[in-house]
Amino acid sequence: MSKILGSSMPQQIVELFNKELITVLVSTVTEEGFPHAMPVHLMAAPDDKTIRMALMKKHQTTVNIKNNGKALISVLEGSDIAIGIKGTARVVREPMEGNDVMCMVEFKVEEIKSDTTPTVIVTDGIRSKHRTEKTEIFFRSMFDELYKD
Repeated sequence: MSKILGSSMPQQIVELFNKELITVLVSTVTEEGFPHAMPVHLMAAPDDKTIRMALMKKHQTTVNIKNNGKALISVLEGSDIAIGIKGTARVVREPMEGNDVMCMVEFKVEEIKSDTTPTVIVTDGIRSKHRTEKTEIFFRSMFDELYKD
């Protein structure tokens, strides 16, 4: 059973977003009212109420955010972290300076719930790695811009 933790991210979660390691699932709502989920890697948390993401401008998630800003970020990570972060997202920069096919989305936290369970322990979360050195350079550029004010 989910437990509401509050309306701001605990410091541990803010630090997790700023390690540049995690992959989360971002769920939005299509125009037809269906859920749409996708993994997102490029994120930063400038404070306990805000998550910034770099998304492709033409991706369905971005379109959904422009049409209906409601979103949920699902975090599964080592140390038994399983949380859902509910909030509202909006495009705040289009295009991004580092790449003209990307846009910056700002997600404002409204509610955080714990989804840990007494029967399963999250040990590693979702793991990924860069396919090429070019990807690593691109990610660095996007992260640097997400941290700027």
